[in-house]
Amino acid sequence: MTSVAGVEGVRLHPEHGAASWRALGTYVDLRTEPSALAAAVELVSGVLDEVDAACSRFRDDSDLALVTASAGHPVLVSPVLVGAVRVALEAARETDGLVDPTLGAVLSGAGYDRTYALVPSEDPSPAALPTRRGSWRDVVVDDSTVTAPPGADLDLGATGKAFAADLAALAVVEELSVPVLVSVGGDVRVAAPDGHDVSRQPVRLGHSLADLEAGWDSLTVVVGAGGIATSSVSARRWRRGGRQWTHLVDPRTGGPVDGPWRTVTALGHTAVAANTASTASVVLGTAALPWLTARGVAARLVAHDGRVSTTLAWDAAETEESS
Repeated sequence: MTSVAGVEGVRLHPEHGAASWRALGTYVDLRTEPSALAAAVELVSGVLDEVDAACSRFRDDSDLALVTASAGHPVLVSPVLVGAVRVALEAARETDGLVDPTLGAVLSGAGYDRTYALVPSEDPSPAALPTRRGSWRDVVVDDSTVTAPPGADLDLGATGKAFAADLAALAVVEELSVPVLVSVGGDVRVAAPDGHDVSRQPVRLGHSLADLEAGWDSLTVVVGAGGIATSSVSARRWRRGGRQWTHLVDPRTGGPVDGPWRTVTALGHTAVAANTASTASVVLGTAALPWLTARGVAARLVAHDGRVSTTLAWDAAETEESS
């Protein structure tokens, strides 16, 4: 088996039950039972295509784009966008707005208005930031519609990949009744059918995919059922009007995050829960460790100077350092 119909560029390793390809502007890794690999790849790819069609900020025909274009009015959308927005709003509530799904206008104004690969690394023109922003608290979602208030352009980048990983992993478990690991851009979900033992899976962590591919120092964490996610300011960086931006924005200031952490990795019961904690921590900066500790989150924080801090819950988890 060397390919799967309809999945472009997939790399299969049938002997290991593993596959990798690109989707949603990032990389996808899948592990499952070898006998179910082809079916799992096809299923996960289909789920990710649905997420892209519903949630992409860079497609004029996406459900999310239609919601933004119809600000103040309910828009009939797919169940996928309904689920994604509900997850994003829950993350906002849990973090008191530190993880904010309404920063689309800020990111677009700062230059991130297209797929990241097409964003110029240096643009001397000034950023066109909004003077007023709507609030995530005013986003309304029901079983079939989403309404975004004026000035609250939706961007699901903070939770979107994690939501996709959770959705895809659960689809494999439900449809194929096999255990699975799905990683979408480093947001990882491990799941298995009820009654199945979940073998602990090694997940290699780094500051960015480029660092991992270059062989830089990394950490391998062995994880069981649940999620793990890393938020980083090392990737998706550009300059606009002389100012350094990343894809992570501090909603309290409307500017790029400016804290001590280069990366934060967190564990959670889902990929979304893990990503919510890791993203909030990068935004919080020096206040992240007490925030994480108070919530019992297992997390590892790496500062810009390379110093590593961990929570007690992380120290209690099984990890294996490797270089």
